[in-house]
Amino acid sequence: MINIKNIYNASNILNGIARQTPILSSKKLNELVNGNVYLKAENEQYSGSFKLRGAYYCMHQILKTHAYTNVVACSSGNHAQGVALAASLFGLKATIVMPNDAPEVKIKRTKDLGAEIIFYDRYNESREAIAEDSAVNRNAFIIPPYDDYDVMAGQGTVALEAIQQLTLIEETIDNFICPIGGGGLIAGCSIAFSEYLNDIDIFGVEPELLNDTQQSLNSGKRIKIDINQPSLCDALMAPTPGELTFSINQSALKEICIVSDDEVIDAIRFAYNEWNITIEPGGAVGLALILSGRFVTSKKNTLIILSGGNIDPLEHQNLIK
Repeated sequence: MINIKNIYNASNILNGIARQTPILSSKKLNELVNGNVYLKAENEQYSGSFKLRGAYYCMHQILKTHAYTNVVACSSGNHAQGVALAASLFGLKATIVMPNDAPEVKIKRTKDLGAEIIFYDRYNESREAIAEDSAVNRNAFIIPPYDDYDVMAGQGTVALEAIQQLTLIEETIDNFICPIGGGGLIAGCSIAFSEYLNDIDIFGVEPELLNDTQQSLNSGKRIKIDINQPSLCDALMAPTPGELTFSINQSALKEICIVSDDEVIDAIRFAYNEWNITIEPGGAVGLALILSGRFVTSKKNTLIILSGGNIDPLEHQNLIK
């Protein structure tokens, strides 16, 4: 299981390893939504996304009792970079099982961090089976992308950090909006919020064609969707929620919302023009929701996670034209 003590421990372990990312705000955005909006800029995290937090903490916990020298992970890019960077800090060799249609910028950055990449066809092959074989052959351990309590504890430090930062300016959080892929980030953050905030509403956001968590919550059970759908949000292409994450998110989340690619592009453009920052499509879905005008709440303060910024510079420039 996972509780606030796990997240506190993760925070202590990550001190000096993960960057304390900034909280952004904007008078223009506040006026648009008639409320106070704060954005936790995990696109500014080392490796370009929040994924370093969970990868490093999970690795730390495993290495306390096992003397591995190799690590394996499955990822389309952000978890790959988080694992590769964490492995390099521990002096381990990382092998990443990555779809052959992953963005070139994520492939390059993963290689630059010293990882070996095994490519697979995400529509016809099982990345989990490939990872398990690779781990056996390399005497390695696997770092799951989201469905692991230690990974979730590491991701939960995003919320813990945001609470501490907003407390310094005497603000609290009434609404939390978070991207959902496999559900590890929002699950870990929900655990942290539940310790401090009794009246917070937690909202997940998915791309409209990749809404496995929304369908699963509506059905009361985990639903598997066809990920062979056109979407800019490659970082959120999970076919089904994690078993562990879903059990947490079922009770923690108020609602799952969806956004279109056009709304995501608007959010990427807004972030660049307003704060001069680069957000990848999957990292922009929370901002896309609030800019869409469909998010209506009487509560005052809303925190949004900008979960990643790993996007090819040319693609980014084409999107914000």
